[in-house]
Amino acid sequence: MVHLSAMRRLPALLAGLLASSTGVITLAQPTDAGSQPQLKCETGPIPKTFGNVPWLVYGCADAKSLVVVSAQGSPAVPFYFMLFPKSGRYELVGEGTGKREATAAAYAELSALSDEQIENLVLEARANSK
Repeated sequence: MVHLSAMRRLPALLAGLLASSTGVITLAQPTDAGSQPQLKCETGPIPKTFGNVPWLVYGCADAKSLVVVSAQGSPAVPFYFMLFPKSGRYELVGEGTGKREATAAAYAELSALSDEQIENLVLEARANSK
């Protein structure tokens, strides 16, 4: 189980999450006001491939946001992306020190997802919650 108080701390703690078969990710969700409300992302994970690299997708408690964490053994380890609604559209942020080629390809694929595709991933994560 991993609990985080800020998104910037996630890369340093990814190894602990990846070593566990179940994980709880608690993130500070970015906001326009600069406040840092907590957001639990513990539904799932569902294994997916983005940019020809394996990732684990977690749904968040707001039923709108996703965290996409590099899977163990992936060249993208350690890295994560977060997709969250902001100003009527989805925002994509990522952080980590995984291989740039792997993370850039995943970023390109994730940034091309439609709102409907993201919402379907949220639903799939919730349906496959462990």
